[in-house]
This record gives sequence, C-alpha cells and structure tokens, in this order.
Amino acid sequence: MKIDVNKIIEERLAGSMGLDRYADIMSRVNSINVSRDEDFQRQFNGFYKVRRNAAWRKIYYEVFETMKAERATFAIIIKTLFEKTGNIEASFSSKMLATLNPNKPIWDRYVVQNLNLKLTGKSKHEQLENAIALYAAIEEWYSEFLSTDDAKKCIAAFDRNLPKYTRLSDVKKVDFFLWSIR
Repeated sequence: MKIDVNKIIEERLAGSMGLDRYADIMSRVNSINVSRDEDFQRQFNGFYKVRRNAAWRKIYYEVFETMKAERATFAIIIKTLFEKTGNIEASFSSKMLATLNPNKPIWDRYVVQNLNLKLTGKSKHEQLENAIALYAAIEEWYSEFLSTDDAKKCIAAFDRNLPKYTRLSDVKKVDFFLWSIR
C-alpha cells in the first residue's frame, strides 16, 4: 500500500476550508436562477452560514439573481438589501458580490476582526454609509496586501498545498487564510 501524503494533506486541508463546496457554488452561480434553485440556496446557506428566515432568504436570492444582470457593487447590493429588508447586511452583501465577482473580498467577522475594523454609526443610515466606507477600506487593504511579499508567500503556499484550487483568485486565497485565523 502506498500512502500519498500530499494528496491526503490537500484533501484534508481543502475539506477543512470548504474549498469543494465553494468551487461548486462558483461553478453553478451563473448557469442557474439562484432565486429559484433551492439546492443552490441550501448549499450557499450552508457554506456562508445564512441563518435568516424564509422571507428574508426569498428577498436575498431575488436580489442576488437581479444583481447577476447588473454591474453589481457592494454599495448597490447593500443599499438594495437595506431598502427591501430594513437591515444592514454588510457580510451577506459582500458574500453575494464575491460570488458574482471572485476578485472581491468577503466581509465577515473574522476578516473585520483580523483587519482591526469596526462598523460604527448611531443611525441606520450612518451605519449604512459607514459599511460602504468600511468595505472600501477592506478592498484597499487587499489591494495593498496583494502586492506584498507576505501575500506572494501566502498565495504560493496555497497553490503548493492545494494545487487543485490554483484557479481561485488571489483574493479568494487570502480570504480563506483570513477566515482560518480565529
């Protein structure tokens, strides 16, 4: 019996990071109607831990499908979700955007925490505008970081250890590292 250590490490690492689930979401998003495909919704909900009620999810996936036909930006998505739900959905707005454009970063509590950022504002409208500014700061951090030697080392390590996933964007590779730092 031959043990393929590299393959085992790759499969375990990929599994712990959810890379197969992510790759499947990305392979399907543009070929289906996300507002109607319950299998896709279940998969997306599980991967991104969407724990909202059915009415909210219906709105979210309708907006998601609409945004596929537009030049979606974080500001457009978060404002649309705010208008339709009354909630400031920074994290889920970024996850929608990053699914539509894998060169866009994810906003989640670990990324924000690791970048030492915090959403502020007294009113919902202040928080909404601050969320848009904060996402711009996240994008700027990624832009600056990706040009550093540290980023190049992270991406090279990702590619070396996970060769099946080298096609992922550099932003996604960094996302997966930031998600893993808890």
